[in-house]
Order: sequence, then structure tokens, then C-alpha cells
Amino acid sequence: MINNSHNKYIIFILLQSFLYGLGNPLTKIAFASITPLWCLAFRFGLAFSLFAIFFATRLRKQLQALSASQYLPAGLCMASAYISCNLALEGTTATNVGFIMSLSVIFAPLLSIIVLQRPYKLSHLHIQLLVILGMYLLCSNGGTFSFNQGDLWALLTAVSVAGALVFGEKSLKATDAITISAIQTFITAVISIAGALLFDDISTITKIQPEAWAVVIYLAITCTCLAYFLQNAALKFLSSSLVSMLQCTQPILTAAASYFLLNEKLTFTGMSGAVIILACIISENILEKKVKPR
Repeated sequence: MINNSHNKYIIFILLQSFLYGLGNPLTKIAFASITPLWCLAFRFGLAFSLFAIFFATRLRKQLQALSASQYLPAGLCMASAYISCNLALEGTTATNVGFIMSLSVIFAPLLSIIVLQRPYKLSHLHIQLLVILGMYLLCSNGGTFSFNQGDLWALLTAVSVAGALVFGEKSLKATDAITISAIQTFITAVISIAGALLFDDISTITKIQPEAWAVVIYLAITCTCLAYFLQNAALKFLSSSLVSMLQCTQPILTAAASYFLLNEKLTFTGMSGAVIILACIISENILEKKVKPR
């Protein structure tokens, strides 16, 4: 039997998807006056500062017992995921980004074979393929699905998210959710700040509008500190494959938020895709409950 904690951590990932679904279109709004790299630099700089303020002693003790190999891969994958996601949001629609980055549902089980030595169960294959169909319908939205540079960045996001999930699951065998979340935040902050200083004009900071600063604060607190913790806490009890499947709710929520915030329309075809995705998530959860918990 699966105890109630299983369902609790499923709710954690669904809440994370809700936060990200709202965060993606808000990020595009912020880009009217802030560049992707400066947005990331301030967002993750603030987020890590919050981790350091509230958990400094805990983090110091945990880090003393860890080797770089136990946390660096997960941190680098997460940094790659967020940087590529922000670049994708600048080059394509928020709805398309939500679709393509959710392809991690395919990459995560494949990467688990190598990193976690977890056998791939063919019973999940048809569900994962249907998810791809659902997300295609959702984001093609009755038109032609085109693939531009922004979409390519989103594809890198999908691979990086899968890596962050799988390596994060491995890291959590040696540390806790707060520590790995803080490490991932710190690595992303360092890379983003370096990128902003190297490739962006520092004078653009003075042109950032109040609404963009508000988005940065929202992203730092909810989509970084809280969302990282929710994901890493869930990975203690759920497989990275199931987490990636549950995160497929994100494009649905992104599409809904984009409709209200960015006027991105969702047709009957797109709604059909959303229904397919939800059906697949329910089916995947049923299959996961048949497996003995770790």
C-alpha cells in the first residue's frame, strides 16, 4: 500500500507546476524592460540570499559532509534549465515553451537508466507517447507547429530539467531538500550573474520598470525557493520519472495563464491536448501506485 505521503508529494509537484505556469507568462511581461540574464541574476541572487539567511547553519553542516560529485551535476543541470528557459521565453511563445520543456517526461526515464541504473518499464511507454501527442495538440493549437531558435532553447530546457530531476534524486540520497535546493540556486545565480556581466549592458539595470522588479521578486520567492523545495522534497518519495510526468500539467497551466496575461488563445484542439495530458497523468499515477514504494 502507498501511504498518504505519496499523494501529499504529488500535490507538491502540482503546486510547483501551478507556480511555474503563472511564472512563465509573467516572465515574458518582465522582459519588456529587463533582459533574460539580468532577470535570472537578480532572481537567483535574491533566492539564494533567502536560503542563506534562514538556513545558514544547516547548509554549512550539510556541505561539510558532501563531495562536489554529490551535488554539482544536479546544480549545473538546474542552472542550464533556467537559463535556457528564459532564453526560450524571449524567442518563442510561453505556451510553446511549456510544451517543449515538458518533453523531460521522455528524457528522465532514459537518463535514469544510466544514472540510477533503473530499468525502463515498457508499460509506461504508451503513456509517455500519448503525453507528447497531447502537448503537441495543446501547443500547435490548431495551427502549424514551427521550430525556431526559441524552441531549440526550450528543447535544451527539457533535457536539463530531466537531468536536474534524475541527478537531484541521486543527490537526495546524501543530503536533504533544502540543501540541494540552495546549492542549485547558488550555482544558477553565479552563472547568471557572470553571463549578465559578460553579455549584457549593466546600464540596462536603470531602465528596469517596477512591474519587472515585482515579477523578479515573485519568481525568486515562489518559483525558486518554494518550487525548488517542493520538487526536491517530492523526489525523496517519488521517482524522477513520475515527477516529470506530473510536471506535464505545467503547459496546461502556462496556456491558461498566457490566455489571461498575454492573450495567447487556446482552441478546441489545444483543449483536447490538455485533456489527453491529464488522462495520462492519472494513468501514470495508477501505474506508479502498483509499484512497491522505495
